[in-house]
Amino acid sequence: GAAAGANGRRVRGRAGGGSGGPQQMLAQDPLRSHQYAGFEDAYRGAEDDIREGLREYVGRFAGASDVLDVGCGRGEFLELLRDHGIGARGIDLNVEMVARCRAKGLDVVAADALSYLAQLPDASLGGLVATQVVEHLQPDDLMRFLELAARRLRPGAAIVLETINPACWSAFFESYIRDLTHVRPVHPDTLRYLLVASGFAETEIVWRSPYPDEGKLQRVGGAGQDVGKARQEARPLGRQLRQAGDDPADRLSVPGDRSRR
Repeated sequence: GAAAGANGRRVRGRAGGGSGGPQQMLAQDPLRSHQYAGFEDAYRGAEDDIREGLREYVGRFAGASDVLDVGCGRGEFLELLRDHGIGARGIDLNVEMVARCRAKGLDVVAADALSYLAQLPDASLGGLVATQVVEHLQPDDLMRFLELAARRLRPGAAIVLETINPACWSAFFESYIRDLTHVRPVHPDTLRYLLVASGFAETEIVWRSPYPDEGKLQRVGGAGQDVGKARQEARPLGRQLRQAGDDPADRLSVPGDRSRR
């Protein structure tokens, strides 16, 4: 994930949502809301694991009050803030998530991010966090969300935005495309630029959950090595596959294009 931001303030930058969109469709209806909450339980991760993953953000709100958790979901981060004596409340479109949070004694209401922020006074928030929210917003809604956040945060207040890193293929294919309420991926550089354009003076991108080196694609050949030699070494395997009737060209070529044979 990545984070960012600051507005003459110290900052690093899920949203409740904007005007319409698939996330609202799944959040407002009680049955669909329950179904999506079940999807989160199955694929977002256990609450204890998510809580531990968010713990590092708590220090950025030390001494703050009136922190807003946008798209608070099951309330994992709100629980952490409560445990550290930091006054906070949350909003979420999903009525099932809101009910779960309230059952934990958390201050959470059902609301979308833009409408909720629009009715708040300027400089009324001591911090804002939105974990895996920005990818749920249309571009116009995302820009409006950041503009409102910049006005509603007090000078020096922190904003933390966490999103799936689309520059990582594993994150994109294993996490991003799995959730049909995602609108579009947001590149960390794009998010940082939008924060600056919205008036946040200090920004920082923090990379979390790095992909293990052993799972990364390895360069074929290296500096000073003969790539042609590597190709020659691979040819016997190709012949063996063809003899076995499993020609990669059969699976990789456009149907009817046999130019590689």
